[in-house]
Amino acid sequence: MRRSLIAFTLLSLPLMSYADCWIISGLKGKASFSQDEYEFIDDQITGAAFKMIINDDKASVTTLSGEPLSDMRYVPLSSNTIVGSYQAGGGITVETWSVTTDKKVMYTKVMNIPAFQQITSTKSFIGDIAGKCDK
Repeated sequence: MRRSLIAFTLLSLPLMSYADCWIISGLKGKASFSQDEYEFIDDQITGAAFKMIINDDKASVTTLSGEPLSDMRYVPLSSNTIVGSYQAGGGITVETWSVTTDKKVMYTKVMNIPAFQQITSTKSFIGDIAGKCDK
């Protein structure tokens, strides 16, 4: 009986093994900077494409050639969503990336850095999933 209960419990747990890679481009949205009194402006990332990679308990956002974009450390929250953080200058930067079922990516970034108040900001972008990629 005990073995059956343990086996049932283990089989009931969701599998936490994820592996996927997406090519992201065309990020457009809004940004708000402290130096502009937090007024929202149109913003975009032009001429760049990225890879968002989830592989089990590891995640990354890289250039197409596989180079990290920053020192940000990412962790997967699900099979299609990651969060990253980086601390410097007495502050923190936090990013989220999430792939939707309609081939879009949602990207947010919050920078709260007292030592560099002029770049304290928030951004929210929507981009396109240009395709899948090799990890």
